[in-house]
Parts: sequence; structure tokens; C-alpha cells
Amino acid sequence: MTFNELVAYSQRIRAASARNDKIAIIQEFLARLSVKEAAVGVNYVAGKTRQGKLNIAWKDLSALMNMPGAGPSKELCLMDIDEALTSARRARGRQKRLVLVSVFQRLPKHEREFLVMLVQGEVQQGAGEGLVKMAIARFFQLSDTDIEHAYMRMPDIGDMYVHLMKKGTAGIREINMQLFTPVKPMLAHIADSVDEIFTEYDRFALEYKLDGVRVQLHKQHDTVKIFSRHLKDITMHFPEVVEAGQRIKADECILDGEAIGVDSHGRPLPFQILAKRTTRKKDIDAMRKKIHVVPQFFDILYCNGSDITGLPCKERWRVLTDMITDANELTPRVVPVNKASGKKFYAHALEKGSEGIMVKLLDSPYKAGKRGKVWFKIKQFHTIDCVILAAEWGSGRRTGWLSNLHLGILDETRTKYLMVGKTFKGMTDTMLEWFTRHLQQIKVSEDKWTVYVKPEVVVEIAFNNVQQSPKYESGVALRFARVKAIREDKKPQEINTIVDLHILSYGMTHRAL
Repeated sequence: MTFNELVAYSQRIRAASARNDKIAIIQEFLARLSVKEAAVGVNYVAGKTRQGKLNIAWKDLSALMNMPGAGPSKELCLMDIDEALTSARRARGRQKRLVLVSVFQRLPKHEREFLVMLVQGEVQQGAGEGLVKMAIARFFQLSDTDIEHAYMRMPDIGDMYVHLMKKGTAGIREINMQLFTPVKPMLAHIADSVDEIFTEYDRFALEYKLDGVRVQLHKQHDTVKIFSRHLKDITMHFPEVVEAGQRIKADECILDGEAIGVDSHGRPLPFQILAKRTTRKKDIDAMRKKIHVVPQFFDILYCNGSDITGLPCKERWRVLTDMITDANELTPRVVPVNKASGKKFYAHALEKGSEGIMVKLLDSPYKAGKRGKVWFKIKQFHTIDCVILAAEWGSGRRTGWLSNLHLGILDETRTKYLMVGKTFKGMTDTMLEWFTRHLQQIKVSEDKWTVYVKPEVVVEIAFNNVQQSPKYESGVALRFARVKAIREDKKPQEINTIVDLHILSYGMTHRAL
């Protein structure tokens, strides 16, 4: 298949408003793929590459996108693009851009734009891995149970599709959990309060919500490997976690947990500080002394040859606690007897420097990569007033609505707006309608995807914390930002400033010290 055909399919997927229509187009795409190109094509139609992050600066991508074209001698196929991206992944510095020049020269403008979005993981078509997974299930006439079984144990959706192409539906049961092949982690829904949980559910455990790096530990005898929530091998970055794994009383296991940075008093450090451990490839021992890390395990997926994800949460916890030799390496946990004890545990978690608590239904299985309503997170959040600088057109159910908002605050002189992030979360249909109508009335410019507006609309934004970001002139970005309210009662000159955000960020960073 040519790259041009892929882009055409993506445009059709974006134009389709109904989910079933998108899935049908993806099924048509799947039927066109050969075995050789299937793993690449499936990932591309899901909006991602097999190579992951290429670490190419935006200025280099922009230069590639706008360079003069030499004119294609032949249409590029999917494998041509994959080989070029593999070369770019291996290259260093400016060489990354140079190895992609010959590819970009042979692509027309709209294909260049798509390739840049693909490299950045920002393909806007209203369909990602979830819909592609559903299309694969329908293509092979698999049940939800079968496709989830396969996806949990073979999380690279391209590899899973190739396996099914070769083996057929009978190949589902050949897909088993394997040591040192990472599994997609189970995810949680957001709950507003402890009161809400006690109103809706009866049997659950509460755990500290840790602001660390999600880790999946695989052990076979003395060999231990650590994987991130994005399934990357991060073993070299966390020797303390490896050592903890070697002390586990099991010959083989796969554990789920967090790597937490702690200060000299054992209190948790903010994620922003811990993140420095994941970016260093040299002087790991020096970084270890500077930023100490401890593991906090909270679940087990595999034990001595047995996949135990189907066991209830309470039984998996029992297996886990039997094999961890140091209780300090288990996430603090309680089964509350009443609402008062639940609220007390939540307050204690915040006091100890955690960002909130997790709620886990005691009878729930482990469903990798799912946000089933069996795990919940309750986190403390903060609010500031921002102004909208631009908005991007939505896709899927939000096609035709301005959705992803660009958020700005004032600089210290209150004369200039600084961007501090984007969000499409928290908006009701009523809000989307209002934004779409009103923002177009104050438009100053636009491109294919984005409407840029006068900084007049004020919104109250809830967020969990602040992190450094070289992407924005402000130098910071809001984490987990969502719209709480449109503040028609406030003027743009009354919104928060970068000074306010720095003060708030300082308080968050030092809350546990």
C-alpha cells in the first residue's frame, strides 16, 4: 500500500462522524494490507509509529514540511516510510532531519503534514488504537473477551493483527502472557470524592495515589526487567527497583507498581524531579545518589507460570503481599469500614505527600489497558483563570465543534499572554456549542485545524499540578487540565499571572518537604 492511500483512508476516517462508519473504513483498510506491511499499516492507521518518539525538534520538522520538493520519482509505500523513520530513530542530532530529507522531498504538502502529525503522535481523525482494536475484532469476528485476551498479552496492535492474519481466530488462545513482554497497564476512572464512592459501591480497598513513574516489573530467577506504562524498557534507569525485584520471593512474576522519588526523610518528591531519572542515560549511579527511588507495588499479574489477572483484586493482593519481603515496598492500603475511615485515609494520604487515593473494587479482575469502572482515582486539584488563545476543530463525536482549547495566562507585567497548555476535557455539549459559536465571532486568523482568537474568553481551569515545559514560552504546562466553567463575569485582565502559577507550583513542590 502506498503512503498516499493511507492518508486518503485517514481523511475518510476523519470525515466520518459515526463510530461504526469509522470502524467500517478501518476494516476496509485492514483488508488491503499484506502480511509484510500489516504491522506498520495497523500502527499508522491508529495514529502512531512503531519507532515511538524520534526526538526531532519542531523547528526541524517544520523545515522538512516546508522544504522545496524534488518531485516524486515513484509513490512511497508504507515500508519506505517505516525504514526512513527507523533510520531517523537511530540517528543523532541534526542527522535525524537529514535522513528524512529524501522522503519529505517526494511527498506533496498534505502528505508531509500527515507524516509530521504521525511522528508527533497527533493524528487528528477521531480514531485511535481503541477503534482499530474494535475493527480488528469485527474483521476476524472475535468476541470482546477474545480481543481483550489478545490485546492484554500482545499489546502491539500491529503484531497482534499479523498474528491473527497468520493463525486465524484459533490463534487467539496461543497468545499467552510472557515474561519480558510488557502488558498494557490497567487504568482508572476519575471520581470526585470519597462520598461518591461510598454512595455507589460496597466492597473496595483504598490505596495511596502515588505521583511517580508507573513500572511493570518482570522477574525470572535473578533476571529482572522494568517497563514503563508505555511499554518501554527502563531497567537501566531504576537499579533500586531491580534490586527490590531480586528480593521478591518468587521464581517468576510480573508486578505492577510505581517508582517513587523520595527525599532524605523518605517523603515523596514531585514527579517533575523524579522524571530526571528517566531521561539520563549516563551517570546513573550519580543520579541515584541525588534522587533516591523506592518501589511501591500494588498488583500482580503473573506468578510462577500462572496468569492470575482473572483473580479478584483481593486475592491478587494476598498473593502479592506473600512475596514482598519489605512491607515498605507495598503501596499503603486499607479496606475502610465506613465513610469516616475512608475520609481519614484520604486526608492521611495527602498529608504524607501523595496526590490522592486510588479506589479498587475487591472483586474486580485485572484488565490491561482498560478504564473499566473498577478502579477510580480521587485527586486533589487546583484552579486558575485562563484566557483562550485558540481552539482546534474536534473529530469523531466532536466533528464540527471547536474542542481543544489553547490556554493562556498573563506574564508578570500583565501585558502579554503566555500559553500554559491545551485541554479538550471537562466540556459539556452546551459548552462546546457556546465555544464554537462565540470563538468564531472573535477569530483573528485560522488554518486547517485551528482557529486563533482575540484573548477575550475567560475560563476557570482545574488541574492537578504544574510541570516544566520547553514547548511553551511560559516555560510551564498544566498537568491534567480540564474546563470547570466559562467565566463570563471576568475580564481578560483579571486572570491569573505566571507569578501566581510559580507560587502555586512552589507550594506543590514543597508540600511534602
